[in-house]
Amino acid sequence: MTWARRYWLELVLAVLLALPWLSLFGLGLVWLWENHRVLEWAIGAAALGLIGWPIRVLLRRRARTRAAALAAGEDRPESGWDTEEAEAWAKVLRFAEEAKPLDFDALDRAEALSRQTIALVAAHFHPGETDPMARVTLPEALLVTEQVAHRLRRWVIELPGSKRIRISDALWLQRLVDRYGAAAQMAYDVGETIYRVARAAANPIQAVAQEGQRLAFGATGGFLGNNLRRAATAKLIHETGRAAIDLYSGRLRLSSIELAELARVDAEAAAPETPPRLLLVGQANAGKTSLLNALAGAARAHVGALPSEGPVREHLVSVEGRPALNIADMPPLPDAKRFLREAERADMILWVASATQPGRAQDVAALEVLRNWAAEQRRSRPPPVLVAMTHADLLRPVAEWKPPYDLEKPAGPKAASIRAARDAVATTLLLPAESVIPLALPEGAAGWNIDTLWERVAGELDSARRARNERLRDEGASPSALVEANRALRGGWNLLKSAVKQ
Repeated sequence: MTWARRYWLELVLAVLLALPWLSLFGLGLVWLWENHRVLEWAIGAAALGLIGWPIRVLLRRRARTRAAALAAGEDRPESGWDTEEAEAWAKVLRFAEEAKPLDFDALDRAEALSRQTIALVAAHFHPGETDPMARVTLPEALLVTEQVAHRLRRWVIELPGSKRIRISDALWLQRLVDRYGAAAQMAYDVGETIYRVARAAANPIQAVAQEGQRLAFGATGGFLGNNLRRAATAKLIHETGRAAIDLYSGRLRLSSIELAELARVDAEAAAPETPPRLLLVGQANAGKTSLLNALAGAARAHVGALPSEGPVREHLVSVEGRPALNIADMPPLPDAKRFLREAERADMILWVASATQPGRAQDVAALEVLRNWAAEQRRSRPPPVLVAMTHADLLRPVAEWKPPYDLEKPAGPKAASIRAARDAVATTLLLPAESVIPLALPEGAAGWNIDTLWERVAGELDSARRARNERLRDEGASPSALVEANRALRGGWNLLKSAVKQ
């Protein structure tokens, strides 16, 4: 049993603590008293408690280690975190690990911990500022309130009875506690004291044994309660830190609705969302045009022997059963500067590399430019890159071409040659082998492995949308002077109309 192996220390501790009570049920209080064994039983219970003490220490250390590992491996927010946000999260984790556990009624200290967490994150994103917590705008502050309320609602819904208990019921219960809680607690304490004194007078030896057992179980309860309070404290700091990172990193400059509006072709006409922009890059005669036509399922461009120069050509590709793409076909490399300008606007990059190409220096140089640019982007992610390795059918032995081929378990010289070429391309371009998709696009015949390429493109769509949302977030957060003037005019006009109506 996996859970038994994982929590065997907890099981040992539970058995050790339960043995005295199980022995009482087995032997019976009458037998212990008649045979004068109560004192021996009490000594045994105390010994078991002492044996369990080092196990509690080990459990406490292991709980801290597991909590730190779990926190370090927590999923990032849906939009993903960049380098600067990941560094801020590491600071939040350290602060949560060092914080003392909260008491359940320590509301003032809980508020203070939240403020300290926010101040920690604000100072990370705005170092050297006199008041970094104030480096937000009013729309951002309102949006973070909306986000926190949404998270809190999801957490409350998971609580048992949250959809049935009305606020009026909770207020009624609170009034009862305020009115009778202190008196009820006092009555319980007095009654318990009288019972313990009477028990000691009637049977001192049994009373001593039960007091020792009560102390052992009280220590265990305190240990478990401390772990629970520590977990609640860490949860408070983590959730506050997440919201603060979203706020001070600039992620809350625009809501999801505003991002969707920016991604529309014509916001005024309420056009559907723009398909991801896929940048088609490659050397001359790598097969970019043939690949474009294969993806579109029809001829979109003329396939020629000479490389075509000129502007970047946009092609909206919409094939039934496939995700819509806006494919931007670039002129052939080596114009690295132009490539970088287009890559900054791309949601995904499809690199076309011929399997029979003797030299890849131009590809390597352009990818190095892209990586250097991406390393400087601490607040946004680069677009994902896939490689379409064309001309797989022209590899040796050239005369053999009987697809399909299983590259994971290559059988025959052709499959082995295709796999070797794929691995060589991946090594040269410093990309994982699974990002390189071998293709064959013979003229006048059906293409090979196009479906696999479509599957890989579809698998990267989430990353492409995240890259686009981050780019739109930065663009929308720093609009041009013309856009700002237009907003000011529209806002002033709306205020004037409201004043006239009133």
